[in-house]
Amino acid sequence: MSESSGVQIDDRPVEGRSLGTTRVANEVVASIAALAALQVQGVAAMYHPGAQPIDRIVRRSHAHRGVRVELREAALHVDLWIVMEAGGNVPVVGAAVQRRVAEAIDRMLAMRVAEVNVFVSEVVFA
Repeated sequence: MSESSGVQIDDRPVEGRSLGTTRVANEVVASIAALAALQVQGVAAMYHPGAQPIDRIVRRSHAHRGVRVELREAALHVDLWIVMEAGGNVPVVGAAVQRRVAEAIDRMLAMRVAEVNVFVSEVVFA
């Protein structure tokens, strides 16, 4: 995840004047992305690259660890590492994750998402 202080959201003026700034921590953006990805059928969990072997598959708590968020040129670039269920169609699941993540970020933060990259890092067999 990018080490900046967070993502600044364009604040709407109230009665013609600005009341301040709203910033969202990168972890919050990453959590939104991870939870949206986990709602897609075929996604078993998030994958944390570089973690210890026992901690690599992350279901709900700390799910944002399988996500990297960067703000470049006023748009978000999101990378997600997922664990797929066996038998899933990788292109279909990947496209569904991209759509769901972009929609969730747009709905909750009203920010432009330039790209959502999905990396299938592992497959689980139930």
